[in-house]
Amino acid sequence: MAILAPCKRWGGIERKLLILCREFLALGVQPELLLPRGGVIPYPDEFPADVRVTDLNSGGKLSSITKLIRHLKTDPPAALLTAKDHSAKAAILASTFGRLDIPVYVKMTNTPSQTLRRRFKRLSARALYPYANRLIALSEGVRDDLVSYMSVPADKIEVIYNPTVTPCIPERASQPVSHPWLQGDGPPVIMGAGRLTTQKDFATLISAFAQLRQERAARLMILGDGPLHQSLLQEAEALGVGEDVSLPGYIPDPIPYLARASLFALSSRYEGLGNVLIEALATGTPAVSTNCPSGPDEILMRGRIGPLVPVGNCGAMARAMAQTLEAPPSPELLREGLLRFRSDEVARRYLKVMGLAVQ
Repeated sequence: MAILAPCKRWGGIERKLLILCREFLALGVQPELLLPRGGVIPYPDEFPADVRVTDLNSGGKLSSITKLIRHLKTDPPAALLTAKDHSAKAAILASTFGRLDIPVYVKMTNTPSQTLRRRFKRLSARALYPYANRLIALSEGVRDDLVSYMSVPADKIEVIYNPTVTPCIPERASQPVSHPWLQGDGPPVIMGAGRLTTQKDFATLISAFAQLRQERAARLMILGDGPLHQSLLQEAEALGVGEDVSLPGYIPDPIPYLARASLFALSSRYEGLGNVLIEALATGTPAVSTNCPSGPDEILMRGRIGPLVPVGNCGAMARAMAQTLEAPPSPELLREGLLRFRSDEVARRYLKVMGLAVQ
């Protein structure tokens, strides 16, 4: 099988592709990673050496299509899995124009109505996506959005959650961290994580934290970088909680930080699934989240293993954080909710959908 994705050196999608490649190898299936459009090997220090990597050396969409056709005719895989909009469209067009007898599976990593806002991207996706053999949505919410917004027939969509819970999480969680707030003493630390953009709505999280701080001692740490870094710090200062808010920047592996937090809070306006929410739960850290489209409602089992609050409602978020700090869910309940995200089971589901034999 082959995977087509314009990868960056790191990122959420890239991390999940790395995990899938490891699991495919463990199940006896040899993957090949095809890199269009200046793509690079994701997490090069960790990427499995047994995965064949082919750089298509393509530029724009037309170049990607022609070079992909040439490569697939020379060395046809049993199935082609794509990640990200550019590669999905390139694969479908290459299959059509190249008259290739290779099934194409499109991994949908986010909610299309929120991410495909440019008119050409939206219209071209609506025209092309139904021609894939299957679309793999990473949540029920993404599936529903594909049906209602992209007019994809429901029977062409499979829901497969991301391979977030891996065997190495306990070992990663035990790694040391240098931040003084996470050394085992002091007030509880509430953790957020993600790109510092409007999508993640950390401004609401900071406002909610400021309300919480009026009632009890606590600290807020938000992992990640992005264009809103300075404005978020200014917001914290304006609300009088600047000394209790830390934005340490991008952290390559957030797991050790999440494991040492007292609570994780996801404040997003929208998500495809919300992988960091799963990672927090996998370290045993309780969580609260906005009930945004889409994913948190499914991850938190409709509120059974963590409260869900309306998007943008800082008062509701503050109350949910206070309640969860006082009465967190049991570790047994958290473990029960994580079975759906085990990396080995997710990889098996991918291979089953793509009709590939498993050892």
